[in-house]
Amino acid sequence: MNFAWGILLGLTTGMGAHFWISRNSRQTSMRMLERLSSTVGIERVTSDPAHFASQMVKYLRQQQQDMQELLAQIQDWETLARELPWGFLQVDEHNVVVVCNPAAQQLLQIDHWQPNVKVLLEWVRSYELDQLVEQMRHQAHQSSDPCTPQMREWQFYPSGGEAKPIPVRGWAVALQDGQIGLFLEDRVEAKTLEQQRDRWASDVAHELKTPLTSIRLIAETLQNRVDPSMRTWIDRLLNETIRLSSLVQDLLELSSLNLGASAALQMRPVDLVPLLRDAWQSLEPQARLREQTLDYQGPAEADLWGDESRLYRLLLNLFDNSIKYGKVGNPVHVRIQFQGARIAVEVYDHGSGLPEQAFESVFEPFYRTDSARARSDGGTGLGLAIVKQIVEAHGGTVCACNHPEAGGLWIRFFLKIQKVNP
Repeated sequence: MNFAWGILLGLTTGMGAHFWISRNSRQTSMRMLERLSSTVGIERVTSDPAHFASQMVKYLRQQQQDMQELLAQIQDWETLARELPWGFLQVDEHNVVVVCNPAAQQLLQIDHWQPNVKVLLEWVRSYELDQLVEQMRHQAHQSSDPCTPQMREWQFYPSGGEAKPIPVRGWAVALQDGQIGLFLEDRVEAKTLEQQRDRWASDVAHELKTPLTSIRLIAETLQNRVDPSMRTWIDRLLNETIRLSSLVQDLLELSSLNLGASAALQMRPVDLVPLLRDAWQSLEPQARLREQTLDYQGPAEADLWGDESRLYRLLLNLFDNSIKYGKVGNPVHVRIQFQGARIAVEVYDHGSGLPEQAFESVFEPFYRTDSARARSDGGTGLGLAIVKQIVEAHGGTVCACNHPEAGGLWIRFFLKIQKVNP
């Protein structure tokens, strides 16, 4: 009897344990399924694990199909990068080159390239390219819009030594996980076309210079000899002739700079402070009509090594632009300060400024924000283009934006102080 009770007690205990384990296992499974369903985005509409398992099978099949499509897209992007006519490089967060298409290998003369082996400077001895990467990284960390690409132009010198420098334009784009994408354009053909254009413009300007001088002399001779009723027409002819002569002179100036006259700059010590006062004095009658004065803040002397006549033309063009487009009755501001081995010069006014998209275009030849106003003021549209060429001929940089307080156009250029062999 005791034996039977023992068997019954054992069966009861075993069944109870089996029920408890099954119930606990089922609850655990359901909790896991709940978590899994919320993770993969499947709505669990039934408490049947078998039905949920069938849903998971469908989900996994869909995921497999999506993965295949993603791999196909990756292959398409790899093919596109490989066949791009522009060079393309991709570096990781440590500047190790992970992608380098054939166009980049040819442009940068990279031999035996392998991914994930060397950093950028080991493959390409171009500090300008490395600085472009760092500039993009800085923007990605500091700016609220890290997707804005960074652009730079420079002369790339191949490691061969005797090879000619290659003009290159590069763009840097921030990618995921600290990686940077680089697009490189070979500018040899574009520079050749620009030189041909400049030679053509120079030839045309030379051909126009002599007849315009003759027309101006005739108009000045007739100015006091014609009937007063005809005087207006002679004055108009003379003004238009002077404007065209100025345009021709600017074309000659710009063409000479573009065609390599920078190598023949008359370099000598120059003090910018008296130079800028002389330039302002030349335009003072024009500024007086608009009740504008010069507001200079900076050192009493600002010596550097440069071409005095070119630098005078640079300042003259900047003042002319600020006087024309600044607000009447407000000063034109000039700031000079030393920054290590270079000197920084700022010129800004109280005008209406420019739209942001025009900051780069303002240095292009014949660019005008208001063509009618520029024409009435005698402008040629070449003033700031000449400014840029003079700055770059001196090995400097120039940029434009709107002044945060005055609101007008804010031109800043930076020149080296030390003596440079021309």
